[in-house]
Amino acid sequence: MGETRGHHVGESTNRDAGALLDELLASLLDDFEHWFQRGEELLQACPDAVMSLKERQGMERRLRDGKKAIAATRALVAASTQPMAVSMEVMNPWHGLVTEVWALAAKLGSSRSTQAPS
Repeated sequence: MGETRGHHVGESTNRDAGALLDELLASLLDDFEHWFQRGEELLQACPDAVMSLKERQGMERRLRDGKKAIAATRALVAASTQPMAVSMEVMNPWHGLVTEVWALAAKLGSSRSTQAPS
């Protein structure tokens, strides 16, 4: 009887851990998606003085690819019957792209502050 109860508790713990993993992954993917979208918005308002057209086009392509990768990951997670994780190897380029978005935001902020009338 104790063995059955212990087994049942283990299954419950695994389900809880799986649900937590799913929640964390969904939140992480939401964050990446937010920053990729923000990057696209920043690029639309970015003057040539801050970033050349060629650089903007390259970043725009990387942002589009990042959003596609996020969508594909969401589809895989939704199709899976088991909790999933995403490896750091897969996420590293996404982190790099978010860092690029932050750098662009900083450049745009600096550009605006130097152009503001005193």
